[in-house]
Amino acid sequence: MYYKVSKDPIYSEIFLYPLEIVTCDTKIVQRLRNLSQLVGAGWVYPGANHTRFEHSLGVMHVAGLYASRLFDDSSRTRIIRLAGLLHDIAHGPFSHQFDDTIYKSLGFVEGHDEFRKLLILKKLPSEIVERIKKVKDERLISALKEDLKLTLGHSNGDLKKDIEDLCSKINKVFEGEKAGSIDFNIVQGPLGADRLDFVLRDSYHSGVKNYSTVALDRIVRNSYIRKYGNEDILCYDIKVIDDIYSFLFGRFMMYKNVYFHKTSRAVDLMIQELLRLVDEPLNLKKLVLDFNSFEELTDGYIVNTIINEFNKIIDEKAKDAGVEVESVKKKILCEEPNDLNLTKKEISIIKAYKLLDKISKRDLWKMILELPFTITGVDPSTVAESVGENAIKKMKEKLKAILKNSKIEEDDLEVLQRIFKHFEKLFRIDTPYKLTLFHLSEFDSTKVFLYDSKNDKVYRFSDFENKYPSYRLTLNNLIQLVRIYVTEDVRGIFRKYSLIPENSEINTTTRW
Repeated sequence: MYYKVSKDPIYSEIFLYPLEIVTCDTKIVQRLRNLSQLVGAGWVYPGANHTRFEHSLGVMHVAGLYASRLFDDSSRTRIIRLAGLLHDIAHGPFSHQFDDTIYKSLGFVEGHDEFRKLLILKKLPSEIVERIKKVKDERLISALKEDLKLTLGHSNGDLKKDIEDLCSKINKVFEGEKAGSIDFNIVQGPLGADRLDFVLRDSYHSGVKNYSTVALDRIVRNSYIRKYGNEDILCYDIKVIDDIYSFLFGRFMMYKNVYFHKTSRAVDLMIQELLRLVDEPLNLKKLVLDFNSFEELTDGYIVNTIINEFNKIIDEKAKDAGVEVESVKKKILCEEPNDLNLTKKEISIIKAYKLLDKISKRDLWKMILELPFTITGVDPSTVAESVGENAIKKMKEKLKAILKNSKIEEDDLEVLQRIFKHFEKLFRIDTPYKLTLFHLSEFDSTKVFLYDSKNDKVYRFSDFENKYPSYRLTLNNLIQLVRIYVTEDVRGIFRKYSLIPENSEINTTTRW
C-alpha cells in the first residue's frame, strides 16, 4: 500500500499510510507542532523543546507495533494506530498547564482527554474530508479509497459518512478506558504506547537517556490476549516482569527528576497563573469551545497575544498622557501605576506580561520548602493542600514572633515588615501528581495482567505480588510532594531568621 516515511530520532523511521497521511495533514493535528511536550522542563533541560506532534507520531508507531503483534485484523490495527496519532489532539497551549486552569474552569474534569471526544466527533471529520478533496496525487487518491474500505470493512458510498464512521470507531478506543479494553490499554494503558513513547522520547531530548530503561521490542513481543473469566484482556508474559519493572522505574525517575524538577515546576506554576490572568481578557474559554478558534490556540498564540495587548495598553496610555512610550512602560513594569486609570482587563494583561517577562529572563519563582510524605490508608493528595497551608501558617507565626520579640537589623526590619504585610500573596503551593513506582490497583483496575505461558495461566499483578513477596518493596507507596514557592526571592532573609520550618514541625496527619 502507498505510504510515506517520517524520520524519527527514537525509532529511525515511522511509516504513515493513506488515512494517517491525510489525518496528519489536517490543521487540528498540525497545530500540535506548536505545543511544547514538556513546557517548564525546557528551562532546566535545554534540549527538551520537542513537541506534541512528534510524540503523537511516536505513539501511533508503538500502538501499531502492539496491534500488529496482537491482531490479524488489519482494520483494528488501522483504527488503533489512528487513535495513537490523535490521543493528544485536544491539548491546549502549554499542555497540562492548560488542563489545570482553563479546562478545569470549563468543567472538563479529565481535561484534554474529555475535550478530545468533541474534537474527534464534531471537528475532525470535516477536516479530513476537506483534506482528502484537496489531494491531487492519483496514487494517493486510489490508496485512500482502498485504505478506507479496509479500515471500515465497508463503504457507504458517501465520503462524509465514511469519515464520520471512521472517527466514531477511533473515539470508541478511548471510550474503552473505564472498561479496561484491550484497544485502550494498547494506546494509553499502564504499559501503553503513550507511556512507552514519552519515557523514550522525553528522556532522549532531556539528555537523561539513562532513564529510558524501556525494552520496547521485548515488552511488545511478549504481549498477549488471553481470557480472564469471560473477558479478553491484555497481558504480558511473566518472564518480562523485570523489563516491566525497569520501564516503571525509568518512568518514576523521569517524574522525579524531569517532570517534577523544582525549577521545571516553577515555570509550570508561573504559566498556570499567567493562563488564569488572561482567561477572561483573551476569552480563552470561548476560543476553546469554538472549534475553528481552538485551532489557533498554541503556545505562541498566548505569548504573542499577551505581548501585543500589552503594547496596545502602553501606546494608548502614552498617547493619553502625551508622554513617551518608554516612560509609560518603565512606570508600569517598575511601579504600581495607580494614576493610569487601568481597567481590570488591562491590569490582568500587565500582570501576565510581567510574568512572561520574568520567565523570559529566567527570573523564576523559588522553592523554599519541600514536603514529601505518604499516609497509610489515605490518598495523600486529599490532604496535600492543607499540609502546604499549615507550613505557610508556621512561617507566619515565626515571623510574627520575630517582629515582636527579636532584635532585628534595621535594614532587615523594613523587608520583614513588608513580607508580613503581603505574606499570603508571596507564597504558592504546588501539589503535583502523586509519585509511585508501581501501584498495583492501576494494573488491576485497567485489566492489564500477567501471563504464565508455561502453565497457560493468567495472573493479576496483585496475585503475582502475593506469590512473589520479594517484589513488595517496590509497591504501593504513593508519595505526595508538597512544595512551597515564593514569588520573589526571600530565601536569604528567611534562612537568616530561621523562618523555614523543619519537616518535623509540619503536621501531615488527618482525621478523614
